[in-house]
Amino acid sequence: MPNSAHPVANAETAARCEHLLQERGGRLRALASRLLGQDADDGVQEVFAAACRSLPSFRGESQLSTWFHRLSLRVLCAFRARRDRRAGRETPDAEAETRLSPAALAAYAASPFELLAAKERRGRVLDALQRLSPALREVLLLRGEGLAYDEIASTLELPLGTVKSRMSAALIALAERLPDREELLP
Repeated sequence: MPNSAHPVANAETAARCEHLLQERGGRLRALASRLLGQDADDGVQEVFAAACRSLPSFRGESQLSTWFHRLSLRVLCAFRARRDRRAGRETPDAEAETRLSPAALAAYAASPFELLAAKERRGRVLDALQRLSPALREVLLLRGEGLAYDEIASTLELPLGTVKSRMSAALIALAERLPDREELLP
């Protein structure tokens, strides 16, 4: 009898996984691109594999989208940590711009000269972000995703004080690399 119930549970889980893929796939891909750069597709695959494995244990204590977002962040951050450990060193990320939110990249300029100045400023900011350590860049990117400090701490499995310390260090490092305070503003 348990065997006959099992395929039904698998079919239901498969349908829920398909729904997650259709509903959240685009946002997940954008998040993975910002966190992982060229490895985004591999990270997305890991998230969906983890989600489909974990979905049967979802208790419904929060919305499915909230659960999926938190799971996605944990899996993507773990994927990046494994990738970076394998690399043994920090490598420059040519795709750092793709990881910034559209709001951070929005041009407020109207004239071609203002657009050029904004593009040059964006280049300096991206260069400064690339020169941050992965730990500092990670907290900035997660904060840019709209996560609160306690959510970042939970996602990265770090004490709240460590997250605050890293955020402070990241902002100081950016300020040192960008002497023109205007460049720190969106």
